[in-house]
Amino acid sequence: MRISTDKIISLLFFILSGLYLYQTYQIQVFSFDENAPFNAKTFPTFLAYLGMFLSILYLILPERFPSKVDHKVLDYKSTFFLVTIAFIYGFTILKAGFFLSTSLFLFISYYLLGERRWIWMFVLSFPFVALFMLLLHGALDIYLRDPFLKMLGIIS
Repeated sequence: MRISTDKIISLLFFILSGLYLYQTYQIQVFSFDENAPFNAKTFPTFLAYLGMFLSILYLILPERFPSKVDHKVLDYKSTFFLVTIAFIYGFTILKAGFFLSTSLFLFISYYLLGERRWIWMFVLSFPFVALFMLLLHGALDIYLRDPFLKMLGIIS
């Protein structure tokens, strides 16, 4: 019996989701936020369980159309660069803050993926992240520590 590449990737995704689930239980929640319907652990835990559920479904269900992948045409260089900037993003988010690091991550990702319209790259990174932070701070009352915006005096 031959195991398809898609099933192996699904198994790896299941393992990755399991590791992510383990990490979600390491998230500290404020004592007044523990019984809230939505706290810092809620969405990451949901994503981990959803990832595990979908990967198990893909492992169990039969493939209707098995995919054939030609590895000669895959762009491994761009993938390597995206993974590299994702690691850099993970290391810089605490120092630079959510707004600056996420905006730069999106901007560089768009460029690496081939987008060359600078206006769209800017609009879909900086203002989009600003709106997302406004939603988190204003509507959901979730505070993200951001040294860059604090230095500018935008948030306290």
